[in-house]
Amino acid sequence: MSLLDRINARSARTGDAGRKAEVKTAKRVGGDLTPASGAMDGAKGDFTLPDLLIENKSTTSDSFSVKYEHLQKISQEARAVGRAPALFFQFTRRDGTPHPSGKWVCIPEHIWEEMQDAED
Repeated sequence: MSLLDRINARSARTGDAGRKAEVKTAKRVGGDLTPASGAMDGAKGDFTLPDLLIENKSTTSDSFSVKYEHLQKISQEARAVGRAPALFFQFTRRDGTPHPSGKWVCIPEHIWEEMQDAED
């Protein structure tokens, strides 16, 4: 197998794990999947909840980077559809199943503050 074949095979496996994690996460939290998210022009986020537009990321590695441009993108998309943005991320096994304590949610601080105010 050539180097290019090995790289493509690994990329396909990694992509499969990400898609599986996305579906499992949306199902677990009761979200509605965005059809062809990431593949269609104009598709917003990976899935939605009533008040949230969610971008889902997963990795089979021990770490991953959160890029400011991704947060800006999901924030702009969420504003356009009248929802709050959220980034869900998981550290997963190859089958998309999250590791224990491997499921996280990232929201803008102003939304967290609103949640805190609502509890008072």
